[in-house]
Amino acid sequence: MAMRATWVGVALFTVLRITSALAQDAPPTTTSSTGAAPISRTGSAPGRASIGGLLGGSYFYLADEYSKGAQPRFNFVGQIRYVASPGWRFQISPGFTWSAYSKNEPPPFVDFKHPEDLTKENYLTQLIPVSLQIQRTWGKLPWHHHVGIGPGVYRVWVENHRTVLVDPVTFREHQGLYWGFSAEAGTEHFLKAMPNTSIEVTAVNHWVQATRDDQFPTGWSSALGAIGLSAGVNYYFSLEHEKKATELPLPGTKPAKH
Repeated sequence: MAMRATWVGVALFTVLRITSALAQDAPPTTTSSTGAAPISRTGSAPGRASIGGLLGGSYFYLADEYSKGAQPRFNFVGQIRYVASPGWRFQISPGFTWSAYSKNEPPPFVDFKHPEDLTKENYLTQLIPVSLQIQRTWGKLPWHHHVGIGPGVYRVWVENHRTVLVDPVTFREHQGLYWGFSAEAGTEHFLKAMPNTSIEVTAVNHWVQATRDDQFPTGWSSALGAIGLSAGVNYYFSLEHEKKATELPLPGTKPAKH
């Protein structure tokens, strides 16, 4: 578990280093050569994208064996966004979280590899979500708020003593991919000195249909619900190649011919 926590820290540190390296912000606006209204080149403007990383905690609140005796643990969230319009954007969000369990909660069945275990003290449920959301955004700088919802694919596996649990009837290892969905709400604050960088706080709920009674008839087969609260940073950047400004001739001179 310490090794997994270390890799989560390394991932967040990498995101922070990327953000720091890219934080040479462009001018806040650029005026087109046709005299049109200024085009925003900073922050969460249409046509721009962002990359971010957050750390926080999560709790498995349902159902059955996944939530009975569950204890909160750290989680890591990555997010990649594309701003489609002033009020809408898309987000892909990979992450990682897990749940440990109380030493007073009995397991649903005896692990034949460790028959001495009478509680779930050494059990872990681990979850890797990859969700796709459409998000509604609003707010006035420097504050920006959002809510979002969408489907996702989730990898779930159960361990005891850091070994994948095996169902005693089917002898199937308790791991697999499942469908589900997520709902999210959050707010971010853009930094005055670095208008392409924001600090964000987000609450997310994952619901996973982790039911496979044919493979795991003895237990650990039900819906899984995990709620998390995280904080971190985002960096926004343009996906368009910015044209160089056209040099205008000085008054009384003719433009040079090429």
